[in-house]
Amino acid sequence: METYSTILVLVIAVLLVRELRAGNQVAQSDPSILLESDQRFRTLRMQALEPVLALVIIGSILVSDLERAPVHAVVAAVGGVAGYLFGWYRARSTYVASYPAHRGIVLRYSIESFVALGLLVVIKVVAEQDLLPDGEIFRSIVAALLGFIVVESIARVVTLVRFYRRDTVTAKVADEVAE
Repeated sequence: METYSTILVLVIAVLLVRELRAGNQVAQSDPSILLESDQRFRTLRMQALEPVLALVIIGSILVSDLERAPVHAVVAAVGGVAGYLFGWYRARSTYVASYPAHRGIVLRYSIESFVALGLLVVIKVVAEQDLLPDGEIFRSIVAALLGFIVVESIARVVTLVRFYRRDTVTAKVADEVAE
């Protein structure tokens, strides 16, 4: 199972890099996309791949933890609630604009993005290498963090897509009124 997970992570990483390049090409080729130094253009496909990556990395770890300690489902759910709130906040604080013609959005860089990525990598390494000290408290903390990461990523992307759709509809209405 771990081999399949690693292969899937690599495939998703390749797709993410492809979408990153596509987004950079769009931003460079369209003069209507004006990015400040702390902003980046991202395709919706790239945003949709991020929770899939988190689910692949974290999902197997969370499932194996829940098989050993079913009570951790409650702890993971609490982490998930916090993750939902953080994902919603992160989407609101980073969203700048949408570009329906390119099916993409402009986001601000934020320290939260780097913290979330670092947390994902640390948890993956610690859990897979079984580097946690023995004890229920440490395992509970990891279960909460796993729930947090998965739900945060999904909530952030869902919120960004809602913003994209809202702005797309608003732009259509504005175009119809202008005509």
